[in-house]
Amino acid sequence: MSNAENEIIATNEVETNNAELKANVANEAEINAEATTANQTNEQIPEEVIITAPGAVENSQSSEAGAPADDDEAKKAAELKQQKFNEAFEKIKAAKDNNSTLTVEIKDRIRGGLRVMFEEIPIFLPASHFSLKRNPSEEELQAAIGATIEVKVHELSEDSSNRKTVLVSRRQLLEDDFWTKIKVGDIVEGPVSSIASFGIFIDLGGIEGLIHISRLSQVHVADTKSFAKKGQVIKALVVEVDRDKNRIALSRKDLEESPWSNISEKYPIGSRHKGIVRRITDFGAYIEMERGVDGLLRTGEISWTKRIKSPDEVIKINDEVEVEIISVSEEKKTMSLSLKRTIDNPWIALAEKFPLNSEHMGTVSQVMTQGVIVTLEGDIDGFMPRSKMKNVLRGKKIPYNVGEQIECIISDITPEQESLILAPKAVEQSAPQREDRREPRRSQEPKKSADSNASAFTFGDLLSESAKKILDSATK
Repeated sequence: MSNAENEIIATNEVETNNAELKANVANEAEINAEATTANQTNEQIPEEVIITAPGAVENSQSSEAGAPADDDEAKKAAELKQQKFNEAFEKIKAAKDNNSTLTVEIKDRIRGGLRVMFEEIPIFLPASHFSLKRNPSEEELQAAIGATIEVKVHELSEDSSNRKTVLVSRRQLLEDDFWTKIKVGDIVEGPVSSIASFGIFIDLGGIEGLIHISRLSQVHVADTKSFAKKGQVIKALVVEVDRDKNRIALSRKDLEESPWSNISEKYPIGSRHKGIVRRITDFGAYIEMERGVDGLLRTGEISWTKRIKSPDEVIKINDEVEVEIISVSEEKKTMSLSLKRTIDNPWIALAEKFPLNSEHMGTVSQVMTQGVIVTLEGDIDGFMPRSKMKNVLRGKKIPYNVGEQIECIISDITPEQESLILAPKAVEQSAPQREDRREPRRSQEPKKSADSNASAFTFGDLLSESAKKILDSATK
């Protein structure tokens, strides 16, 4: 008999005294400890859990009582009882060989488990094989007394003294039943068995299901440990079942009403609402409008006149800002926001304030390959493209630095596109000077050409005088 199977085995028909039973089961921790000790140390199995052939017991009792050994009726009764015992035991062996089930009745709570009966043969059902739980509670074991259940023979053995031991289990049957019944879409409930950074495990009666952190709530969950505590009962939806991997994926958020339901009614386009800045990225900021509803404020929607490189130039995490709803989708769970639209568009007035070709002082706020951003009057950004700086470029290098004050002229302004194009005022002043510097080079070129013509000669210069006359007469 293996160590794993030496837990404590089925009892014989020897009845256990009720007083002793109560003493044995008074403390569940002591019961489990005793069962484990017997299991691991191969102690002698107590008589109370050994099956002895009933004929041997009765013959022994009759002899002790002085009854005649040749009493035909006693012998027949003993033989009949022995026959029934043997037939029942053969059924147990057949169930073991065929991996079939037995129907048994739970009679008593004994040390380490339960005593069950199969056709008057007492059999042992360890507590660890009673349910899917490794350690069922004492209340669960006591409540099972009197119930009829299906079990499988886990171990069957017999020694030279005809002493038999039978151990049964229903754990595998319960597992098969569990995996057969559980389906995607089922709503289940159970206590939190453990908490990990990536999710929460729920005890579904001995088999665990996982609620991944992304499926805990309609609202973003940053820390699983702050979301639930061990032992807390949670209801969830089954979203995936994989018996081969013993994996059950659960979702709690699918049982919650989505905060995006009827979102367009709560946040109609054009309406203004206050929200909290929760996250800033290169392309914008996410604003929490309410728990579970975040809108995106893109960088281009922060200011009418400033060219914003990063939103944190204007707003910070946890700032409360008022924004206008540009678009919203319940299906996609998206919302677009604008900060600049909460104030009047200044571009119509800017077209009058900055007429074409007017001159202004500005501060270089950004230098790029394509050109420079120049800020006028502190909060109005215009763009001076490289194409407008041809006559001030130093090779390919833009001659301006961030923070430098420069004079510029309005080259183009388009309020509809929120576009202000600038050009350097120095273009018109520097052009004549550059032409003067190039004059000396032009004046030297003809002189150089004249010198070369003076030393030039033609093919006719190589002919003799007689050849020239012949050539002249031929051309006339």
